Amino acid sequence: MFLKCIEVGDVVTNCYVFGKKEVVIIDPGDDATKIESIIVENDLIPKAIFLTHGHFDHFLGCSYLKQRFKLPIYAHSAEKEILSNPAYNLSYLIGSEIKINCDGYFEDGDVFEFADFSLKVLHTPGHTPGSSCFLYDNILFSGDTLFKDSFGRCDLPLGDENQIFESIKGKLLVLPRITKVYPGHGVPTTIGDELKNF
Repeated sequence: MFLKCIEVGDVVTNCYVFGKKEVVIIDPGDDATKIESIIVENDLIPKAIFLTHGHFDHFLGCSYLKQRFKLPIYAHSAEKEILSNPAYNLSYLIGSEIKINCDGYFEDGDVFEFADFSLKVLHTPGHTPGSSCFLYDNILFSGDTLFKDSFGRCDLPLGDENQIFESIKGKLLVLPRITKVYPGHGVPTTIGDELKNF
């Protein structure tokens, strides 16, 4: 599998390019031309943009990449309110009022099939109502739900700490211990390592 983590933006968000020949772009938070270069240099075929949630530091590169590669953008249906409201997606903090219109919305358990791999959606509300993780085999892209030795903050608009603990315990920590976790910020971890923290 091709898996490249690209640190983007002032908040240092992890954007992932993942797949084989066909790839998806997960959370293009900024620095769209840097992401573009990775795709072009490796002769990859991007098929879609997936958002783990609707905060600006995970979507600032969407517009450029969507136009450059003619890509659909997907997010959980419960993120519509956040993606369409700068006060909720926090883009007002950088002096902008950005709204993202997705081309499609997914639900918990949906599976997206590509030429050589698939991604399963795990809805993990708490950081935001529509926060979601993407699972392939023993690889998990956890967005801002689960970090190494930590979890996403819940004091932002529409966050819910009780929900995030339920999501982590009920959806993520039940995965095989060897599952590698690639978070929205910081370094990778494993489910086995995180079991000791919850």
